[in-house]
Amino acid sequence: MIDCSYLLPFQGWLETHFPTARLLVVGGSVRDALRGVASKDLDLEIVGATPEEVAAALPWPVQQVGKSYGLLLVDLEGLGWTELSVDPGEDWEKLCRRRDFTCNAIAWDVVSGVLLDPLGGRADIEAGVLRAAGPRSIAADPLRVWRAAQFCARFEWAVDASLLGDIAGVLDLLPRLPRERVTREWEKLLVLPRRPSLALQLLSDWGVIERCYPELWALHGCEQEPEYHPEGDVWVHTLMVLDQTARLGAPEDRLVLGLAALLHDLGKPSTTVREDGRISAHGHERAGLKPARLWFSRHSFGEAIELAVLDCVAKHMRPMQLVREMDRGKMSPSQQVNALRRLVRDVGHVAWPVFLTLCESDQRGRGVPVGEYLPTRIFGDLLREHPVLEMARADLLRGRDLLALGVAPGKAVGEWIARVEQARDEGELATSEEALQWVRARLE
Repeated sequence: MIDCSYLLPFQGWLETHFPTARLLVVGGSVRDALRGVASKDLDLEIVGATPEEVAAALPWPVQQVGKSYGLLLVDLEGLGWTELSVDPGEDWEKLCRRRDFTCNAIAWDVVSGVLLDPLGGRADIEAGVLRAAGPRSIAADPLRVWRAAQFCARFEWAVDASLLGDIAGVLDLLPRLPRERVTREWEKLLVLPRRPSLALQLLSDWGVIERCYPELWALHGCEQEPEYHPEGDVWVHTLMVLDQTARLGAPEDRLVLGLAALLHDLGKPSTTVREDGRISAHGHERAGLKPARLWFSRHSFGEAIELAVLDCVAKHMRPMQLVREMDRGKMSPSQQVNALRRLVRDVGHVAWPVFLTLCESDQRGRGVPVGEYLPTRIFGDLLREHPVLEMARADLLRGRDLLALGVAPGKAVGEWIARVEQARDEGELATSEEALQWVRARLE
């Protein structure tokens, strides 16, 4: 069933040094083969040797990454860094119960070509059911709660009833898990499923959102104006936007887009009001920055991703606002270019196409049909006709320009640059030559 010819050099080495040991292909590669899906995963397990013995004898570069689990990373020729579990036991039926779910507790014996499936994982895969590998699987590593949500969304499986009880039993442990490990699970949960909203809804149904993420839980029941959001509350809208980013975004952008979709409306619970029978949440973009930063403080996505997402949170309403201003016919062509330059500059931590994809997903992630997303066409025309992206990245004047005009070195240079850029934002200046004349006149 599984072609293991590429493992022949490694199998030959193992037979020479550990003739009684068995080499098994385990985990995701076997699971995906049974699902008829090509897999990028390759997890190997050696049964019948100790990690120390194997690490000492390996002729390839090796790193020990999970001492308590006998986990090694081996740089195999032609395969790259490969995860290798080593266990001195010899009974796979006992060893496989340490794994997370029955779908991952299946092994392929490289030598005999026999599928080892003591827990009925193949039947669960065919039935589309996620079941724990043992009664202690979730308690042994509560992080598997996130993985369960990811698998159910990714494969569109149902959850075994006993697994639901196991999850309920570890809820109090979840806030104390290492944030680095939780972050890795969030990455997979947001990027791998075709509809990540399924995973988020499961985490909500299981009590994980309420227990671990109060800023996300506050979106439940937060009303929206039915005319613009007939889909329901902010939580429902958030899930719809999340799925739109998965549909519209490039694979390499899905993590930033997924995080931005998840957090973009966190400011609505604190700004939503009902006046004269209408519901509004004016200023929710800026109000969302504080809870978004709080959410990031529990994870370790890195500064670049956090800043990109925060730009999306704080500015996601501006494209449509700018288009409406242009439609009123009160902006000259130069004013339109200048306004778009300011917007591009203000979201400088996130790539412009990624930001615009998030904003389009926000428009489409609601219960009203959306035809053409106007900012894409209108801004696209301006970007083709004018070097807006280049203009947004550079100030009109540099320090040496100001020094040549007689500005004293030091703090004054930065202050003049800021004054020039403010005048540029207000439409007084458009070119470097105009900026030089503007500064020269004020210095005189």
